[in-house]
Amino acid sequence: MMKKINISDAELELLKEFWVESPLTSRQLVDRLRARTQWGEPTIKTLLLRLLRKKAVKRQSRGKSFLYSAAIDRGEYQYHVGRSMIDRVFDGFAGNFLTCLVRNEAFRPGELEELRRLLDGKTGEAEKKGNPGNQNPEGRE
Repeated sequence: MMKKINISDAELELLKEFWVESPLTSRQLVDRLRARTQWGEPTIKTLLLRLLRKKAVKRQSRGKSFLYSAAIDRGEYQYHVGRSMIDRVFDGFAGNFLTCLVRNEAFRPGELEELRRLLDGKTGEAEKKGNPGNQNPEGRE
């Protein structure tokens, strides 16, 4: 279980690079981020240091340089950020979030079918357990 770590939007951009490829040297990270942002090397290295202090990134020595990689799993981070938003905005009801999303979001081809498959699987699990699912006792969306 991941402990709560506050990650800024800028820090998240570094983590995204590590989730694509790890480990990276600081030079590789700087080169990748400078190619798609307006950030200078000092800014990127400051963000990297902040992530190290938060234990969101780990560092290992290789010769005279260091290799960096994410210490946070992408899927686990996404779940915790999403769960936090559901708790704060939707009073903890994931169904209300999904309803809002389905009503208001444009989906790419295949996404609704994948969502339907996942929901059908959850429905089958709930029926086997005799659990009607995540019900909203207040009926709010």
